[in-house]
Amino acid sequence: MIDPSFRQQASAWQRQFQLRSQGSFLQRLLAWLVLGVMLLVGAVFLLFALLLSWILIPILLFRHRQRMRQFREQAARYQQAQQDGANPYAGQRPQQGTVIEGEVLRKDESEPR
Repeated sequence: MIDPSFRQQASAWQRQFQLRSQGSFLQRLLAWLVLGVMLLVGAVFLLFALLLSWILIPILLFRHRQRMRQFREQAARYQQAQQDGANPYAGQRPQQGTVIEGEVLRKDESEPR
């Protein structure tokens, strides 16, 4: 069922792993210290990112709400001016009744509207 060459390869890998895992006490201690320092650095980085988000999110929400409030005020002023008959944005937008001339190059009527 299992290929004998596979068994031989697996046993060779196991022997090689056993030889490598028999490192000195100082090598194992150094490996644990390096891994521990890496974990601590990662935890500090994540904590910093969390605190930064807690500080920045309320500031960004405040700025967004302020912009939305300005947009609503501008829209209300524009609607009020439209109701009064004056157009404060006459220089920015074409007035009603303006004709824009053009030419239809291709009109596809295969799709119903």
